[in-house]
Amino acid sequence: MYKARNNRIIPKVVIERLPRYYRYFQILEGKVDKISSQKLGEIMGSSASQVRLDLSYFGEFGLQGYGYNVKKLKEELANILDIHKERRFIIVGVGNIGRALTRYDAFEGAGFKLMGLFDIKEELIGQSINNVKIYHVSEMGNFIKENKIDIGIISVPRDAANEVAKTMIKSGIKGILNFAPTELDVPEDFPIENIHIIDKALALSFLIKAKEKTK
Repeated sequence: MYKARNNRIIPKVVIERLPRYYRYFQILEGKVDKISSQKLGEIMGSSASQVRLDLSYFGEFGLQGYGYNVKKLKEELANILDIHKERRFIIVGVGNIGRALTRYDAFEGAGFKLMGLFDIKEELIGQSINNVKIYHVSEMGNFIKENKIDIGIISVPRDAANEVAKTMIKSGIKGILNFAPTELDVPEDFPIENIHIIDKALALSFLIKAKEKTK
C-alpha cells in the first residue's frame, strides 16, 4: 500500500503510469513550454480527468487555463521517481534475457548501476559481459550486503526463482524485478514488479484476434 502526502492511498496503476508521464515529458521538453491535461491525456491514451487525478496524488502542478509547465513537471516527476539517486542492481541468470538486460543502456541513463551478474554455470563464472563480472550464485548474499544492492533482477528458470528471491530479501535487497515465469512468494508489502513476457504476448494475441473479428 502506497500513500500520498495527504494520506490518500495511491493505486498501483497510477504508480505504474508515472514512468510514462516522465518519458513523455522528456520528449516534450524543448519542444513546448506548457501542455494541457486534455492534450496530455490524448498522448497518454487516457482522459484529461484521469491525468489530473493521477498527478493530484503527488501535488498541485497545473494551473487552470494554463496547463502544466513541461520543464517544471518533468523535474517534479524525476524527484517523485527518485531518478537522481543511484540505484545499484544485480542480475541473476545470465541466459538470453539476462544478457539482453546487461546490454540495455537505458538503465544507466535512468540512474541504475549494474554491479554484478550471477549464474550457476561453472563455465561462466569469472567471465564478464560489458565489463560486469559474473559470479556464482552462492556468492550473491554476501555481494548484496557488501555492495549495498538495492534491486535484484531475476531471470532464472521457474523452479529456481523463489529460492533466489528468498536469498535476495534475506540479504537486504529492497526490490525485485522478476522476469521468471512464475509468481514469487514474497511478503505482501515487498516492492516487486513481475514482467511475464509470454503473458504480454498472449494478451497481444487476444487483441489481434479481437480486431480480426471486427473486419
